Amino acid sequence: MSISRVAVVGAGVLGVAAAREVTRRLPDAAITVIDKADTVAAHQSGHTSGIVDAGLEQIPGSAAAALARRGVQLLIPYMAERGVPYRECGQLMVAQNTDEAERLEELFARAEGNAIPGVRLLERHEIREVEPAVRGVLGLWAPHAAVADFAALAEELVSDVRLAGGTMRFGTEVTGFDVMSNEVRLRGRTAPARAEPAERDAESGAERGADDETGTGADDADRRVEQVHDRPRTYRGDEAREPVIGVGDELRDRFGEQEWFKQAESAIGQWREKLSSSWSRSSDTRPTNAPTEEVLGTFDMVIVCAGLQADRLAVAAGSDAQPWIVPFTGDHYTIPSTGAEAVRGIVGSVPDPHAPFAETSILRGLDDALVLGPNTFVALGRETYERRGFDLGDIGSTARFKGFWKYAAQTARTAARGVRPRVSRSAFVDGVRRFVPGLEAASIEEGSRGVRAQAMNDDGELIDDLVTTVRGRLTMVRAVPKWGATSALAIAETIVDRAMEGLAP
Repeated sequence: MSISRVAVVGAGVLGVAAAREVTRRLPDAAITVIDKADTVAAHQSGHTSGIVDAGLEQIPGSAAAALARRGVQLLIPYMAERGVPYRECGQLMVAQNTDEAERLEELFARAEGNAIPGVRLLERHEIREVEPAVRGVLGLWAPHAAVADFAALAEELVSDVRLAGGTMRFGTEVTGFDVMSNEVRLRGRTAPARAEPAERDAESGAERGADDETGTGADDADRRVEQVHDRPRTYRGDEAREPVIGVGDELRDRFGEQEWFKQAESAIGQWREKLSSSWSRSSDTRPTNAPTEEVLGTFDMVIVCAGLQADRLAVAAGSDAQPWIVPFTGDHYTIPSTGAEAVRGIVGSVPDPHAPFAETSILRGLDDALVLGPNTFVALGRETYERRGFDLGDIGSTARFKGFWKYAAQTARTAARGVRPRVSRSAFVDGVRRFVPGLEAASIEEGSRGVRAQAMNDDGELIDDLVTTVRGRLTMVRAVPKWGATSALAIAETIVDRAMEGLAP
């Protein structure tokens, strides 16, 4: 078995970790990492709060627990050796009532089963000894939890790949795969340049005209429409690109009387006319000289770590569309380091299985500022980070996926939050102040925004495990645990293991 040419699609922390792992096992092979962005860690990996998962939630004895443990064992020495910013600060989960206290005790049992070092339950007075500004009825303390710079981690992994002779090919969008018996041919094109948010704001202002230079006379929805941008997506498979999003009679019959569904249908209805108008305008102005598809190269082995585009690239390769990627936006807020004395390490709420995106935390970041978040809701674009931007195709993709509506029916509280374009910042801050009551809302500023690629099946179940599809010499990562950045080095080992197994005769 001769492997001399290897491609990795995706330059997030997991993609470059997989590329590094390939260089370790196949030192003579030529490695190429391909990404449509212009830099490493452009999406999920570069938009996190930096929490290094302590492994408190994994079921003892599970594959997830083994990956989490192995991930930390590999991560900490690597960061220390390379000087990647990292600080051990401890993590405290805080229960506010008896229901949360019961769930906290269950997590403590799991943590003990996973042999998390130093983990213990804290009574009220003990909570104040660890975090004087925090209040709660019971706490779960993991003293060795940490924060890290995962974008810097990705940069170091890229350095390893380059030192081993590998190359990075940025600004290149993979659009198709030709899977043959002994090789895989990649097709793609030069990715279109994306305007910076400030440039798009300027363009939107020009479109509004001189009578609306200050934004008066146009409501927030108008501004969102004007910030829609079109990007080539030849890998959408059979997804339609209608500008009008229809919920469908079947979903209306099933969920039409539920309040969360009424909110969703109302919000979609309000966008209908504006989206149609915007689509008509943009269809007349789309560039006619879009880059044409070309052969990017032929490789003996290809690994795809596409994150937010995992399902679409899988369809382009002839695989099943499931699991589907549903994007969730996570807004973070900050309190500058000056006078920010509320929290020493990481303080967070108790996870609720019935509201998986309601978890919040406040932590002291590497720059000594406080970071609050994430404030999570359904994203209006898989790669949209502007506060008022959205992507028509991505909204339609989520709205047409029946699994999302089933998930919404099963988690009504999360759904009620998710159907709104923006969750109230004040309501979010009030939630954080349940366990840090001294937090001053007036000092809070907008921070970073990230988009999480949540894998989901047709039944509306969230997939929080490592899922891969192997087809001969093509290996595609379909789903990654939410703590994937923490365990990137361990997950990379598993991915390459599976890719190498696929090469066996």
